[in-house]
Amino acid sequence: MSNIFRAYDIRGIYPEEINTDIGKRVGNAVARYLKAKTIVVGEDGRIGSPELRQAVIGGITSAGADVIYIGQCTTPLFYFAVKQTVADGGIMVTASHNPAEYNGLKITEAGGVPLGIDEGLLEVKELANNFVEAVNKGKVTDNKGLKDQYIDFLIKNSGIKPGVIKNKMIVDTGNGMGSLIIPPLFDKLRIDYTPLNFEIDGKFPNRSPDPAHQGALDQLKKEVVEQKADLGIAFDGDADRLAVVDEKGDWIPAQFILALLWQAKPVKTVYDSRFSKAVREFIGSYGIRSMVGHTHVAGTMRHSSAELGGETSGHFFFKDMNYTESAALAALKLMHFVQENKKPLSELVKPLNKYFYSGEVATEMKDIKKSEGIIKVLKEKYSDGKQDIFDGLTVEYPEWWFNVRPSNTEPLLRLVVEANTEELMEEKKKELIQALSSF
Repeated sequence: MSNIFRAYDIRGIYPEEINTDIGKRVGNAVARYLKAKTIVVGEDGRIGSPELRQAVIGGITSAGADVIYIGQCTTPLFYFAVKQTVADGGIMVTASHNPAEYNGLKITEAGGVPLGIDEGLLEVKELANNFVEAVNKGKVTDNKGLKDQYIDFLIKNSGIKPGVIKNKMIVDTGNGMGSLIIPPLFDKLRIDYTPLNFEIDGKFPNRSPDPAHQGALDQLKKEVVEQKADLGIAFDGDADRLAVVDEKGDWIPAQFILALLWQAKPVKTVYDSRFSKAVREFIGSYGIRSMVGHTHVAGTMRHSSAELGGETSGHFFFKDMNYTESAALAALKLMHFVQENKKPLSELVKPLNKYFYSGEVATEMKDIKKSEGIIKVLKEKYSDGKQDIFDGLTVEYPEWWFNVRPSNTEPLLRLVVEANTEELMEEKKKELIQALSSF
């Protein structure tokens, strides 16, 4: 069971690694850990989710806690539901953007605050070793009417009035949960859009549930260009990640989208340690750096009372969402910004295309414990640069910089390089990959 407990959730191949027995044990453990009276349960559209959800509910009620079952939902809707119902916590049955053979559990405490390894997930893991039955079992009630409340919440917080957005959109939900939210949301706002892959299908027959996967955005890009749309958006399997394509069919990095959301309303904004220097310069003193990872970004936002946050992975966090993600809200705010500026998206991001960014490069480590030694060697090798160890190792020079850090979830070292020229970026990336591979 230990290999399925990740930094921010529980995830594994279903039913080989995660199954109904584990689901029942985790449900039971979460209820006991939270000392919960009521827990919200939701699920995504994966093939094994109904079976796994039933086991989770069985575990929760066995511990004596009641369940509010909200049915199929996006993960952001699930977070909203936990807060809205004033529940003591929640369990979302989802493997997010993982391939179809995976499933998993995302756990929150009261308010929809996610439970990670540093916030109680290890304690849940320990408690799951012993199944405890309460004398009085909990009961289950259905509450599937929260979707309408969530849609009204999104509209109110976006500041968009019906009929204001005139831009033509292409929306790809990738056979995931985004198709539960987009039709009622966009119809209410009278947004013109073409749907792609809106049928919920846990086999994900048309593209990867991860929009960052190679080729996953090909259909969206093609449709945007052919239909002369103003922009295209895509969601991952549980619709907590957003990917964006401009009117030319070019993918726009999530960090650039965060910069535009900040530009629309300059507020304290948290970004992770991999962000481009262009974005950091653009946001300036409003920016607050966080370690990489969902719980780190959300925690930094809470600590600093920041209104906005983002990761390079396409998660966008909002104070109004109780410091959790909402890809749909990010999409609405972006559309509004593009509409108000009366410029193509490609023009709006031009000021951010100043440097050459490698993207994240992963190097497999058979023994991740060696990462401390590797980082020590790199510190010595690049000792003439400005260094910090806030999140792994970051070294800055006038013409380029890099960050290398151990993955939170896999036996990998993750590298990002950025430089003033493409040639220098490629040279330094190759140099660092060789250094990492030598270990």
